[in-house]
Amino acid sequence: MEEKIIDRTIVKFGFYGFFKNLKFFEPFIYLYFLSIGLSYFEIGLIISIRELSMYIFEIPTGFIADIWGRKKSILLCFVLYSISFVIYYLAYSFLFLAVASIIFGLGEAFRLGTHKAIIFDYLDWRGIGGKKARVYGFTRSVALFGSALSAVIAAGLLIWSEDYHLIFLFSIIPYFMAFMLVLTYPPERGAGCDRKFKLSTIIEHTRESFGNLRKVKDLRLSLVNSAVYDGVFKTARDYIQPVISNFVIAYPILVFIEDGHTRQTLLISFFYLSINILGAFSSRWTHNLNRFFPSVDLPLNYLFLIQAVLLLGAGFFIELNLAAVFILFLLLYIGSNLRRPLLLSYLVDRIEEDQRATMLSIESQLKSLAVIVLAPVLGRIADIFSIRVMFMSVSALLFIIYLSYLRFESQKIDDELSEQVRVKQ
Repeated sequence: MEEKIIDRTIVKFGFYGFFKNLKFFEPFIYLYFLSIGLSYFEIGLIISIRELSMYIFEIPTGFIADIWGRKKSILLCFVLYSISFVIYYLAYSFLFLAVASIIFGLGEAFRLGTHKAIIFDYLDWRGIGGKKARVYGFTRSVALFGSALSAVIAAGLLIWSEDYHLIFLFSIIPYFMAFMLVLTYPPERGAGCDRKFKLSTIIEHTRESFGNLRKVKDLRLSLVNSAVYDGVFKTARDYIQPVISNFVIAYPILVFIEDGHTRQTLLISFFYLSINILGAFSSRWTHNLNRFFPSVDLPLNYLFLIQAVLLLGAGFFIELNLAAVFILFLLLYIGSNLRRPLLLSYLVDRIEEDQRATMLSIESQLKSLAVIVLAPVLGRIADIFSIRVMFMSVSALLFIIYLSYLRFESQKIDDELSEQVRVKQ
């Protein structure tokens, strides 16, 4: 029964995500960049700089979290976030945006993988490690309700102030609340947190973690699969903001509201409110997929292919029908929120307990690498051609990767059959 699984500490984990997702700037981040005068290519570079910062610091911060303490790492990340928000508020040039993005990326590096490791360690301590997908689906759903509320609050702030910069300052408030919440977490368990912080310890920890990665072939493939899927989605998803903005300008949507800025803000807010509420419910339902599939691999692969089809459809309708684009993006977000808990459960079951923060950081680092490469490239495509062509290019990339994966799987099956025949002979 769920009431025996979701205890007070797990509820705290959920509210951590709730406060963390109150990023009031997120539904309007592309419009913020455009208001400063950046092109899509420059926006892609800013995103790439942020991800490069995460990429550089991801593995070292994962080691620090495993050895120095995960709670301390999470607390530090919120301090770094708040500093970056102040710089974003003051930024009116590419250079300031780059500095803010580097600091934000460092904060992300301290957080990503670390909090998930805290959750999974706690589940193992309680003896309910087999409920990872269910618990993570719950905590993710609570976090997505935070994202939904964030879209509503951000809309109110923008209609009131008409200043994209101001919403960064307001974002510091929920992050302070998240900081205070993490202070109430139970004491950390695990030998890693008691080790002294020495260079030799980090080197040994690195060797063990990458040794485990080399030994588990299925884990390597899953990490790459996750990185490409999430990297593509993370790079392309927020282009919906200028798409909605362009529709408001070109077509008489919500004509009963005279101010164009207000119409644009309300439509974007409604979109992000919708996707996050639906995403919250889909995350909580994820664990039920196990009843319909004999293996976790099947829904993961199906969702990868569905993502490619939906992106292709979004590209086709992007200059024709805003309602169709809305629906396709809603399905994209639902698919992403169904897939993520399944994938994390699959990965964590194959990772040594004291290396979880490090291995989950490797997964995040691979995703960052995908975004580093794709963000400026897709921005350039959007500048030269159109956002429509950009979405179709992303879809084509996913189809190519999926076909390559099928070829790899087919070759692996052939090799296994050949080996069985050889042994029998």
